[in-house]
Amino acid sequence: MMCRNVPYLERVYRNVDAIRKREFKTFYDHLYSADCIIPVGEGRSQCALYIGLGRINKDVKMPDSIDFPGKNMFEAAKVLEKKYKRISLLVNSGSGETTTPKRIVRELSAYIEQTDSKKFTIDAIVSNPDSAIGRVGEKEYGAIIELRGRGREPKTAEEYMKHGIMNDIYELGSLMLIHRIKQAVNSGKSYRDVFRGIQNEFRRISKFVDDFVDSDIYDNLVEAMERRSHVIVGGLGMAKIVALMTVIRLQHVKRSIGDEVYLSGPLAPRPRAGDVLLLISWSGETEPLLSWCKEAKDFGAEVYSIVGRESTLSEKTNSFVMDCEVENFYCYAAFVLSPLPLSVVERLASRGLRLPEYIIGWYHSVTQ
Repeated sequence: MMCRNVPYLERVYRNVDAIRKREFKTFYDHLYSADCIIPVGEGRSQCALYIGLGRINKDVKMPDSIDFPGKNMFEAAKVLEKKYKRISLLVNSGSGETTTPKRIVRELSAYIEQTDSKKFTIDAIVSNPDSAIGRVGEKEYGAIIELRGRGREPKTAEEYMKHGIMNDIYELGSLMLIHRIKQAVNSGKSYRDVFRGIQNEFRRISKFVDDFVDSDIYDNLVEAMERRSHVIVGGLGMAKIVALMTVIRLQHVKRSIGDEVYLSGPLAPRPRAGDVLLLISWSGETEPLLSWCKEAKDFGAEVYSIVGRESTLSEKTNSFVMDCEVENFYCYAAFVLSPLPLSVVERLASRGLRLPEYIIGWYHSVTQ
């Protein structure tokens, strides 16, 4: 077993390793030859894309960015093909039916078919190849790979809107896959190198996860989150996306007991005594985070951090130091933080607190 404390990491590894290599070659070749990559997803699938692609040696144009050259993909395509020779629309959607990715895929497909443009490819990661996005693989400009791990669909729209879906196995798998693609592209390697050494990389991540879960810092953090408190998770740049990935999962648990989880920023409330501030930073020297740390402490909140080295932030907070390269830190941090909502659920359930069935069902689907 790779990870003593978090067995689902073994499933994440096996799902990534089980990807059909022949299908993956075309997918990888499209990304390798692209001058520009347009990442598209929703929620944590989008977070996985952004974190995984961080520091890739390609132009990356995000559709939700202020400088995206069009109000929709059809309009933007006209501008992009004048600037770039090869453009990949990189989609991450476990269901293959997610609203925004499906719309953007439809718009670009219409543009390609109307103009007969040869500059675009639509390259998607899905769990369901028979989905609307998955069927793009039938087109000559589409390359689809199947990544297992997605859970069941919500039974009703109300269930989806109220509870969301926490497909940890799929989201972490897609994050690692994109991270490995980025490493191979940057070093000029072939598609085979995405999978070479991946087991050792998972073992390294598993060591960080085990060390974190075994630490007193982790026990204290879970205990703090169990109490009646709000939680604020923060970082800047790529660390903020890791924070968002954590907030999306953790808010389901805390909200079920009447608390809230916030992403740092203008919408987050000022911390109160008993609240929890969790900061993410590779350097541990980012001035705004040090200011947030001081403010939270002045108000009596508990402050924790995940950092990449011994630093000012690690000295001033309850800190887990994850000694790794900045190129790996954000991907690894997402994995290290992934057991946190599960541990909070486990702790609450052990107290006899009745939790909603969808949370218990999610907990069992991941841990068993």
